[in-house]
Amino acid sequence: MIKILFPTDFSDAAENAFFYALNLTRKLNAELVLAHVYSLPELGRALHNTSKEVFEIMEMESLESFKKSVGKLRSKAEEKGYGDVDFKHLMAEGQIVPKIINLAILEEADYIVMGTTGATGLKEVFLGSVASGVIDGAPCNVLSIPEESSPTNSIDRIAYLTNYKDEEIVSFNEVNKFASHFNADVCSIHYEKDVDDVTSENMENWKKKLGVDYEALDSFVVSGNNFEEAVCELYINQNIDILAIQPRKRNFFTHIFKKSISKQIVQRLSIPLFTLPAK
Repeated sequence: MIKILFPTDFSDAAENAFFYALNLTRKLNAELVLAHVYSLPELGRALHNTSKEVFEIMEMESLESFKKSVGKLRSKAEEKGYGDVDFKHLMAEGQIVPKIINLAILEEADYIVMGTTGATGLKEVFLGSVASGVIDGAPCNVLSIPEESSPTNSIDRIAYLTNYKDEEIVSFNEVNKFASHFNADVCSIHYEKDVDDVTSENMENWKKKLGVDYEALDSFVVSGNNFEEAVCELYINQNIDILAIQPRKRNFFTHIFKKSISKQIVQRLSIPLFTLPAK
């Protein structure tokens, strides 16, 4: 059975991603595991003798708070119509990113679904420490859900960012497999600063190796100095619901968000991100 790990800090952004995870769990007929990772503060030497008691009290308070938060989420899930979607929950202490990655390994998760905050969802993914750290180290696919993304939005079209490399074929087919659960189309996007640098031969050779009906695969080339404008225009015109990439492709988007660009552009990029583990 497919397993989804949902790490949460019970923030508003995480709550939105929770409903997204519930929707995916239902669609994929999967098992959902909610995980809350917390960190205890380091105590100085002066508290060495009493540290055990202090930690026990703090852990008890964390556990009680966790139980209440999970209870609230279950109630909200019922209200949103997800009462039929069950999930198990666990709490773990440790450094957040390493612990989430470790839990994904222990639970043998197929997907990690996590929320990103604010009106700059994808910016948070690439420049935010937790989301970026999980993506870099995750043993499985990661879905990063911007706070503005509706969990009930249909998934009709997924775009895969490619450089027409053979090592991307396995990842593309993984995305295509995910898309099949929603009867969604998968298209490819390739970026070159100069469109003349792209040869149709490279594109066609790569498509033929995919193991899908390559003739029916829509392939788009994004070119020009203003990468973000071209990509945004493509998203809107082609109604892209999810962007799929491998971690080594994130430099394209890091470049975008390190620049001073308009709020409009950033918001237009606020769609769920599907990242695959580096091969």
